Amino acid sequence: MAAGDIGHVAEWFTEDFKLHDPSIGGFRSGHDGARDMLRSLAEHVPCARIDVLDMVEEGDKVAVRWLFAGNKDGSPVCLSAVAIYRFDGDRIAEDWGIAAKAEWPMR
Repeated sequence: MAAGDIGHVAEWFTEDFKLHDPSIGGFRSGHDGARDMLRSLAEHVPCARIDVLDMVEEGDKVAVRWLFAGNKDGSPVCLSAVAIYRFDGDRIAEDWGIAAKAEWPMR
C-alpha cells in the first residue's frame, strides 16, 4: 500500500468485499470498492509510511490500530485509524473502519 501498488487487490480482498465506514460514502463494493478505498487513502496521505500500532485477532476478525504518515503539498499529514477486518480465508471480506486526520496522541 505504501508504494501505491493496488494491482494486487484481487489477492487481498474478496470479490464481494464490503466497506462499512459511517464517515464516508460513495465507495462501491467488491474489487472496485477496494481500489476506490485504497486510492482515497493514497490521496489523503501520499507516499504514506504505514505503521501497525496494535493488532488483535479473534476467529475470522482482526482489529488493527493504524497510523498513516506522509506529506501532501509539502506539509506533513497523518491519518489515524481503527479498523476491524473480517477475513474469508486469507482475503479481506469486510472492513469496518473509522479514521481521523490527526496523529494518535503520545503517551
